Amino acid sequence: MVEKAVLLDMEKCIACRSCQVACKQWNELPGEKTTFFAADGGYQNPAELSPRTYTLIKFNEIVEEGNLSWLFRVHSCMQCVDPACVKACPVEPVKAMTYVKETGATYVNRELCIGCGSCRDYCPFNIPVIDDEAEKSTKCSFCFDRLENGMEPACTKACPTDCLVFGDRDQILEMAHKSVERLNAKGRHPVIYGEKELGSGTKKIYVLPEPLEYYPDLPKNPKVSEDVGLLHELLKPSPNVFTGLSIVLGGVYWVVNRKKQISEESKPEKES
Repeated sequence: MVEKAVLLDMEKCIACRSCQVACKQWNELPGEKTTFFAADGGYQNPAELSPRTYTLIKFNEIVEEGNLSWLFRVHSCMQCVDPACVKACPVEPVKAMTYVKETGATYVNRELCIGCGSCRDYCPFNIPVIDDEAEKSTKCSFCFDRLENGMEPACTKACPTDCLVFGDRDQILEMAHKSVERLNAKGRHPVIYGEKELGSGTKKIYVLPEPLEYYPDLPKNPKVSEDVGLLHELLKPSPNVFTGLSIVLGGVYWVVNRKKQISEESKPEKES
């Protein structure tokens, strides 16, 4: 199968949240209690991705010369061409963070996931979220089940403005460069994000109408840690039973302590 991708032409986004709702509906994700937090710098709701929200419309508020404008962005898993989360997943012999070669989708097999958090630790975009109740990792699956049945992702199917377009990655990149030409003609300062990031790029290709500094939540130079897959190496079977046992126990100790760390980080800070 030809490598697929999604174009996210953010000038066309009207923040209708159709993609956000469609993602929830297809993945049968329940609603969650949210609060208005504009005073803290944002209007998106919920504030961030969660075990119940895989796709989120982010609001970037820009004030220049007294004029207010919005730069919306669809926020979800970037679906890396060479996903670090899969390399970092310590589950063997079948990875819990699963890469589907036929469709190029990366998703979490929750039956295998141990909730260690290594996928999030090594994700250059900090996308996977740990569901504390289920003790499992969660994230956008690129609707791998829809792709396997010849359908496009739920988010692109629901988009009413063609902000989100699904297709072959080479064709999506051609569309992205044409969008840049259109925006340049309007006097904007567009950027393509996802074409070459991390070397091999991602399957989510953004056309941002303004430079990256207007999108502080997107890393300018995303990088994968050099020790990615360290836990995976630790847990590889050893020919020496005693060495192998010590390595496995060390890996288990790391996983348990990482779970505790994630749990502590997720607790809300006490008011002073």
